Amino acid sequence: MMKSTILPLFALAGCCAAQAASPPPSGDTRIPAPLTVAPFSPPAPRPAPAPPDCRIDAATVHKTTATTTLTLARGEASTAPDLPPPPPPPPKAADPRPLTPEQIARRLYELRHTFNVGATIIDHRVSILHWTDPETRESYEAVCGYDIGLLAGVGEFIRKGERYRFMLVHSEVDTTRAPRWAKWWADRIPQVPEGGIVILRGDAESPTGTAPAVVFGEVIAAEKERLTVYRTARRAHHKAAAEWARAHPEPPRDETVILRPHRGSRYLANPTPEKGAQK
Repeated sequence: MMKSTILPLFALAGCCAAQAASPPPSGDTRIPAPLTVAPFSPPAPRPAPAPPDCRIDAATVHKTTATTTLTLARGEASTAPDLPPPPPPPPKAADPRPLTPEQIARRLYELRHTFNVGATIIDHRVSILHWTDPETRESYEAVCGYDIGLLAGVGEFIRKGERYRFMLVHSEVDTTRAPRWAKWWADRIPQVPEGGIVILRGDAESPTGTAPAVVFGEVIAAEKERLTVYRTARRAHHKAAAEWARAHPEPPRDETVILRPHRGSRYLANPTPEKGAQK
């Protein structure tokens, strides 16, 4: 089993470890979004392709399936103006101006309020989080006694009156469908109670470095009921969309791609190269 560190529960703001269930968070901790999901409605039919509005000088038809084709056509020369060359890069300042204390403080605030986290969720009970402290570049890993997947699709929240944004990439493991995974995970991660946090890698004494694990736990504790309803609605929406797509597969159809030569193109000197190739 990996080395772990357990700290007192919410001893400091951003300090992240626990052996007991988390207490209710204090202050204004909430998700400002309405967390509503519109009922699924079938998409509008795909419009038929419009006929080309330019002269076609040559075309080649390729069979893509038994019933569909792809036509690559060369249209009349384009009359659009030439694209201007890209501007030269700006000269590099020999002596850039140093950041002001206000700019440095603002940048630190943004770094500390933006989380990029990867997670593996086991049985919707335990989350193994991975992240990097943006200031020290130190890697962190923590086992958390909550389901961070409840925050999928949210993107931002308010914690103690301060706004946070985050990017979450996660996967889910259901050990009931593969019993061998239950023992595999049990042998590799420590036991953690609901709401608890155990640091496996990283400086467990750093309030800012360990902040993501604690902050996520506080938000989930404050909004768990709304998040659960939201996830149920999202899954129902996705399931209805998938079932509709399976029942209404889009019929294959022919496609046409029109390429129009521009000034300087070799095709303008020989507008019908396919005729010369046939001779």
